[in-house]
Order: sequence, then structure tokens, then C-alpha cells
Amino acid sequence: MSEQIKITIVMHDEKPNAQNAGKFVREMTLTQESALTLMPVLLKNGLMDGSFCGGRGDCGRCIVQFLKGAPLPTGLERSRLEPEELRQGYRLACVTRPKADCVVKIVGAEEAEIPIVTEMNLPSENIDLIGQENNLSENHKAFAMKSDGSCYIIAVDLGTTTIAMQLRDAVTGAVADTYCERNPQRRYGTDVLTRIQASVEGHGEELRGLVCEAILRGLSQFAENLQNLLCMCIAGNTAMEHLLLGMDVSSLGKAPFVPVEKGLQKVTFARLFEGLDNLPENLRITDEGISLDFPIYIAPCISAFVGGDIVAGLYALGLLAAEALGDRERAGKRRVVLMIDLGTNGEMAITDGRRMLVTATAAGPAFEGDGTMVGTDRIALSAQLLKRGILDESGLLAEPYFTEGVKMESAKGTAAAGRYEKNGCYFIQQDIRALQMAKAAVRAGVEILWEEMGCPEIEEVFLAGGFGYYLDVEAAVEIGLLPAGMRGRVRAVGNTALAGAYELGRDLCGKRLDAALLEKWSGQAESINLAKTERFEEFYLKYMGLGENETGRV
Repeated sequence: MSEQIKITIVMHDEKPNAQNAGKFVREMTLTQESALTLMPVLLKNGLMDGSFCGGRGDCGRCIVQFLKGAPLPTGLERSRLEPEELRQGYRLACVTRPKADCVVKIVGAEEAEIPIVTEMNLPSENIDLIGQENNLSENHKAFAMKSDGSCYIIAVDLGTTTIAMQLRDAVTGAVADTYCERNPQRRYGTDVLTRIQASVEGHGEELRGLVCEAILRGLSQFAENLQNLLCMCIAGNTAMEHLLLGMDVSSLGKAPFVPVEKGLQKVTFARLFEGLDNLPENLRITDEGISLDFPIYIAPCISAFVGGDIVAGLYALGLLAAEALGDRERAGKRRVVLMIDLGTNGEMAITDGRRMLVTATAAGPAFEGDGTMVGTDRIALSAQLLKRGILDESGLLAEPYFTEGVKMESAKGTAAAGRYEKNGCYFIQQDIRALQMAKAAVRAGVEILWEEMGCPEIEEVFLAGGFGYYLDVEAAVEIGLLPAGMRGRVRAVGNTALAGAYELGRDLCGKRLDAALLEKWSGQAESINLAKTERFEEFYLKYMGLGENETGRV
């Protein structure tokens, strides 16, 4: 057993912590084994929200300053922090290991507000929110008539970064209430792989509990209408759904990347929230409130990397294989459509009405933001810098910006290691490289899907999710994220996962959609593993550069 050392923690403001039963303090003394990094003791005492990069030292949000007893910097810290910062005692809590008694100031970087999009802008021909009485079974209609005239469905978009819930009228689709929060699992990392790793290392039950508690907070907000609920439908990526259901995720983190279960899951309230004792006080588990056998649907997945959120989005957009779902009228309308959902992961699907190809690529935090700047700001700024000649097509900033970075007045930040200033932050060379790698991977994925489909002319492009909703399409074309030929054909459709979760829940519980047909379709979609595609590396390297470009008729 290693030596116990004393760590005096100084906060830059008053913070509640576990050691003092939630009381606000400015300074506290802790003990820890000298062999451990600083992060565990900070997490245990509620002094830091989490290791957002999974302990890799990438995100820089766990930065602290040693006022006394600073350990020697690690090689990783030398590469991440400036020499002057290291001399001033700045270190990364996830990698630094104090060896003697020390005094540490919590600095960190304040997370920028990431807008949680719940709006939908779906093609009008694909939705009918009024006059949906025929979508409900006779039993459900009778149930609605016995109540106050309304019955509801809860839709949940279980994202890696955020969780959005809506209470919607089962007949009209009208939104009665909305609940949103950041995914609390982010304390174990901002991306799927770090959470898979955390689950494999024994934190699976805690990861499940964090999301279940978030969903319960949403249910608590909807408490006044719980007696009129028909069902809940949850749509998330494959890993998020596996973690929610307490499934083994180890196979999702290594080749050949096989999910434990891909099909539609139907569970009860009792099954999903099993083991959670501290339910919100206003959640009554009775016939008059919410029953233990209340039905909850989990959207089916296509592959390890293309999950239920994409299936739900495709359903909302009317892009499911029409024949598989028995829609002969829609089957007769052949058109090639591309859907792109950009976030921590970039999922894409292309369909001609008969055949559907899907793929996914890791984007990291470059699109959704790393806590100091949202991803859409990065793309807009990159396009501006290209026009002004401050940034060249290889991705290099001109001096003095290469050394100092470009200040973003609109972003939030806190004083931390010279990188952040009050009311501003810096867009640095490292940020540009992350954006280049993410956009090259997505653009390569689009090219491969298009080629595998036979190089057809794409008639319409749907940008799904919060990133797509706020994206400046012209800026995306100017940096090469989207081909120039897509101008005029791109449509931001908002949170299609949330819209699809509602529609799936409505049609499943109303017996309009046969679960077997839905699973048959999702099983027929062809999933392309980009890592095994010969031309992926070629396209990836080709699109690393910044600037407008075009290929064929994409």
C-alpha cells in the first residue's frame, strides 16, 4: 500500500462537496494514496464533475493549479500545457500524481452552454399530427375518453451529450411539456468509447443508474399527467441503449463490434428502474399514477454504430424501406435521399426507396464542442478565417494566431492556465486539427455511401440533430464538410430522434406498426464498416484539407 498524503483543496468559488454533506466551502483537506491520480479524490468529494475525456488528458477541463508541492509534469502534460503554465503549477487532475503533501487550487474550464434542440422541421408530407385517431387501438381510445380527454406518449432522445424528453398528445402530437439535461454519464467521458471502457471496468451499474435517474427527473416534471400515459419510447445510440438496459457493452468496444441485442425491446417500468430506491416523491406507483407494468419501448438498432436514434429519425422522415412497412404509395416514389446526423458520432444513411446503406464514424467533441465552444461556432469561424487568409487550406494559422490562438468573444470560459479569459476563449491550432479530422472522416463516409449506392444524384440532404439545426450550411461547404454540389439541397430537420421516438411509440402502442416488420426492415439495412473499406483512408486524407471542393454528382 502506498503512502497516505494530505491534499489541501482551494476552490476559486464556494462549492458543495460530499465530505461536508453538501455544505458550501472554500477550502478542505483530504487524504489520498500517493500512487493515485488526483481525479478520484476530487470525484469522490464532489469537487469535479468528471473526467470528460476518460482520463486521456485530451479535454483539459480537469485543470488544477498546485500552489504548493507540485509533482513533476508527465509527458502528456508537457504536450498539453505551455512551459509557463507548468512552471506556475498547472497540471491535469486525470493524470497528475501528487507524491507529497500539497495545496491544490481547483481551476477547471467552465462548460459552454450547448443548446439542446427539441424542435423538428420534418417534411410535411411525412407527418400528420392532426387527426391521428386511427393510429390508436380501440382500448386506447376508450382509455382516453375515460380520462380528461387526452392521453400521452413520452418520447426520449437518449444522446451521448444530452437527454431530451417530451410529453406529447397521442392523438394530435401536440407537445404538452419538455424536459432536457446534459447526460450525467459525461463524468465518465464525453464519447461512447470512454463510457464503454468505464462499464467494462466495473461502472456499468452506476452508468445505468445515472441515466435512469435523469429519466425519472423528467417523469417527475410530467407528474400531473402520468395517469394518462400510454407508453414511453426511448431512442439512443447502440451503446447508450445497452448501458440503459444494463447489457454487457464489452463487445461494442472491440472488433468485430457485435451488439448483444439489436431488436426492438419492450420492458416495463419495474424492469427499467429496478434497483432504484429513491424515486421522486411525486411519482406515484399506483393505478392512478404510473403502474409497474407501464410499457417502455427501446428503439431497435442496425449495428454497433448505427443505433435506435437513427432508426427513429429515419422513421420520422419517412425514409424506411417502404415495401418492408407495407407502404405501397410511398414505395412508388423513388428518390435518393441522404441523412446525416452529426454529434459525438457521425451517422449517415442513404436510400433510394428500395435499398438503404448506413455507416458511422467517430467525430469526438469537434462538432458538439469541448466545453468552451460549440461545434457550429468552430465551423463558422474556420470559414471566416479561411476567407481572411488567417487560416490556410492545410489548417495552419498564421502568426501570431498560431502561437496565441484566435479569441472568441461569444464563448464562455474561466481563467485557467492562460488558455481561457473571462467572457472569452481561444480557438487554437489543436482545435482546428480536431475539426479537420472529424470533418474528413464524415466526408469520407458520405463519399463511400454514395459510391456503394452506385453514384446516384442525391436529390435531398437532411441534416439531423442539434448540430445540423444550427449549422451554417454555406460555412460547412466552404471548409469542405459538405460537397459544393449540395448547395440548395440541404435541409435542417431538427431532432428527428425525438420526433421518431414519439411516432414509434404512438404507432407501436396503437398497433399501427407491427414490431416484426420494423425489426425486419432494420435487419435489411446494409451497414458499412468504414475501417474495412479500402478507399476510406484515401478519402480521409483527401478531405483533411480545408476549402470548398466537389466530387462527381454528390
